[in-house]
Amino acid sequence: MWTKEVDIKNVVEMRLKTTCYFGVGALGKIKDILDFLKEKMGIRSIAIITDKVAYKVTGVWDVLEPELKRKGIEYIVYENVTPNPTTAQINEATKKALDINAQAVIGIGGGSPIDTAIKCGDSLGIFSKEC
Repeated sequence: MWTKEVDIKNVVEMRLKTTCYFGVGALGKIKDILDFLKEKMGIRSIAIITDKVAYKVTGVWDVLEPELKRKGIEYIVYENVTPNPTTAQINEATKKALDINAQAVIGIGGGSPIDTAIKCGDSLGIFSKEC
């Protein structure tokens, strides 16, 4: 998937449509997000990208998992993100997402999980679709 050689003179532009929710009430948006993804976008499978702590400590998983099951959305959880994620981690997350034909990516946590989720979604071609 990745090459070992990079043409340093090649300039690449990446424009992404990403929606982030911040604040005390952000956890309450999960039902609305999944409703939108399933009913308006026809999403049937999602990759959840996080680290080993964020999605459990914050209580997100206690809300997200029952909603995913209620909506009948297939999902994988990739939780091996570390600070300053490597291309190997991004490749691993993307492979897991491809295994279920993920149509959407949800990142949970700080900068590294969010960065990994964005790159995973880009690798899957999700950002080239109109939202």
